[in-house]
Amino acid sequence: MRKELQDMKPAVALPDGRLSPDEATMGHILDPQMFADIYEQFDEEGQTYFPRLTDTGDVEAVIVHDDIDSFGDLAEADVYIDFTRHKQTWIAVLWIVDDPDHPLGFPFSFSVEEDTGRYLAIRLLEQDIIWVHHLAPTDEGIMHIYSESISFPDEEKDDAIQHLLAAYRNDPQTEAEEEVPARIVSGNTIDSARFVDKGLTFYFDYSALLRRFGEEAAQEQVMGAVYRALWMMRRHPNPQARAAELYIWVGEGNGQNRAGEDTHLLGITMTPQLLDVYQIVNMSELDANPLATMLMSITEYQMLEEEEPLALGYLPIIGYVNGELLHIDWDKAAVERIASVYDTAYPQAGFNPYRDMLEEEL
Repeated sequence: MRKELQDMKPAVALPDGRLSPDEATMGHILDPQMFADIYEQFDEEGQTYFPRLTDTGDVEAVIVHDDIDSFGDLAEADVYIDFTRHKQTWIAVLWIVDDPDHPLGFPFSFSVEEDTGRYLAIRLLEQDIIWVHHLAPTDEGIMHIYSESISFPDEEKDDAIQHLLAAYRNDPQTEAEEEVPARIVSGNTIDSARFVDKGLTFYFDYSALLRRFGEEAAQEQVMGAVYRALWMMRRHPNPQARAAELYIWVGEGNGQNRAGEDTHLLGITMTPQLLDVYQIVNMSELDANPLATMLMSITEYQMLEEEEPLALGYLPIIGYVNGELLHIDWDKAAVERIASVYDTAYPQAGFNPYRDMLEEEL
């Protein structure tokens, strides 16, 4: 292992008595006390995939599938890892490919400015093999379905190290070379037909996000997940997914969280739904969509709705077209245009949220 990685590898406290799922637990419900950390990640944090540190200092990957049946088709799938980074987050994307047109991607993120995240990332690269444990929830608890070990060639490891070092140094130039090509466009240039598309809205408890991170970091949590998802789409094994056109809309409003408590909600809508691109028959299969995978892994994620964001008064702020990222600028003329589209689409509404925007300073 490179000397620079050894120099930046911190000492961390290992979790005493934390064992790995093994042959003895396969096909059985994991003991809630022995595997309390897994239950906490899934039940309390809502995480369906995450890295896990064992008492020997090794790092393993845990994936909690929707149910036992959903894993059945993946038993013989190919597995490989792709690497990138976003600012000071190093990302290892675990691709599970049963059908080349319908792969599943699980982005494991490591905050390398933190000792634990940096240790996990470096240890992952040090290991000759990485164990991946496939689990599923049942009425009795979390069942251990299957475990497999994976490794990757030295040339891939060299690429991963470069991304890790760049994340640790937070080198803007290296990040610019890695990220999706981007440019700024006016909202006036977007095809008006795209404004009336139906989409998928991911709702977050924005009040909880603000309490945990503060405004700037809360926005980075959500938008960082969006950018990482777009990077995954650009590297997606399915060429149809790589060529897909989509728009990301953002809006806020009052509502209720999953506990029924009044709160301030943040909505992130993707249009169109791209169900055909990802061969999604019902909403339980949304994990085939990288955006859903990333956004639904955020602790403050609350619910998913099929909605027309235009009707909600949201604005599309990001586009993804032909592998290029579009930052959409909304000046007065552009808002006037989308306001006109709203008038045509909802003539009986009695209120136009975009005309309300025009009364404010843009």
